[in-house]
Amino acid sequence: MSDASLYRQVYEQIVSGMQLDGVPFQLIGTPKDFSFATAPTGQMNPSAYQIVSGMPQWSPIGNYSSRDAQFFNAVNAIFGHVTFKLSPEMQADQQALQNKCTQCNNDVTQATSDMNQAYLTSKQNGGIVFAARYPDLNAWLSNAPEAATYIKAIDNANAAYKRALDMKLELESAAMPAELQNAINLMKMPAGDPASMAAPVGWIKVPDGAGILRFQPEFKMDTTGGDWRAALSQGTQGAFTVGLNSSDQSADFKKSWAGGSAGIQTPFWGVSGGGGWEKSDIFNQDSSIAVKVSVQSSTRVKVNPGDWYDGGFMSELAKSTQGPTGQGYTIVAPWVAKGGQGSSSLFGQYGIAGTRVAELVLAYKPSFEIAMSANTYQQNKQKFEASGGLRIGPFTFGGEGGHASEFSKSTAKANTFSGGSTSENPQIIGVIVGFPGTDSA
Repeated sequence: MSDASLYRQVYEQIVSGMQLDGVPFQLIGTPKDFSFATAPTGQMNPSAYQIVSGMPQWSPIGNYSSRDAQFFNAVNAIFGHVTFKLSPEMQADQQALQNKCTQCNNDVTQATSDMNQAYLTSKQNGGIVFAARYPDLNAWLSNAPEAATYIKAIDNANAAYKRALDMKLELESAAMPAELQNAINLMKMPAGDPASMAAPVGWIKVPDGAGILRFQPEFKMDTTGGDWRAALSQGTQGAFTVGLNSSDQSADFKKSWAGGSAGIQTPFWGVSGGGGWEKSDIFNQDSSIAVKVSVQSSTRVKVNPGDWYDGGFMSELAKSTQGPTGQGYTIVAPWVAKGGQGSSSLFGQYGIAGTRVAELVLAYKPSFEIAMSANTYQQNKQKFEASGGLRIGPFTFGGEGGHASEFSKSTAKANTFSGGSTSENPQIIGVIVGFPGTDSA
């Protein structure tokens, strides 16, 4: 059975079990540890920040990594395609800087494409050893020494684009309409040392990979990680069960908010061991396999961008009203507020800022049971008993290091693997997608 068919079954049953019909739900296909440590006042855990600050792909299944497009960067890029009336003396300089912004943006796209192609080529040439060590792009970026070159190229391209955009906005600031100027000012990076001062309104401190505090655009969640654990551990509200049927070969996501098929980067099955997640093809070994995943409780947590984000301005821009009187600023041709595939769009499916994370979907203490034929059971029993963790689609049980202890497993029932998460931390199995320019935030 294909990974696409398995993910589709999980997707549809989560939508049904959590009553998400008609809601733009995106399943997270990238296995992650979502045990967020409580951050000091004025700070945010970097793992939590990575998710809430991301910009979901237009797909029913998402894959979040540190190299994904960030919503703040996408909104910031929009200002590179908004203009207003300038004096003849300024027009030539403004056009030159606009061209520079466009070229730098193209460089970012090319650097990202080079990174993706490098991973795909390495995976094709590396065989099963490479696939076991780096099953997806996220694992490669985090652990492969050769990935550092591509990460640096993307960082440099993004920095060059920011410099070009800052120069353009500085030139335009004297003649800029007040509403546009205010929206841009809200997004200016704070000056000063985050370690010795409070974060300004709209910003928050987030430790980087070396533990150094950095100012980052704020994202607000309704509750903290501690509140999640307390609420989810009290009873079975939002409990649901997912059952996988090996005879269902359909892979149709047309009923999802994004429509069509999903781009799936992560294998559905994985066994933890040998320094990473090893892909398993147990479903292809035995057509009689039956799988059940049960979630003790679940909930949704709202996420909103902080005061750096002017939702009212974005709404006006998306409607192309150019301010309260229809005058002032306008979108630079050939860019449009919203267009179809191949267009230069600011919003919508093909836009620079097409999506944002509006809610987190949390599951607490999932458990599993996998029944199979006696032959399949014997072939996989030793690997299962030796494993430090198991991955079934968006659900992870145990894993590497200290998290292996948060995984119970049993082979006591004939021809059946069973177990579950014993962690007190909920797992984020998906997000509800918001749409800038059209939603309220």
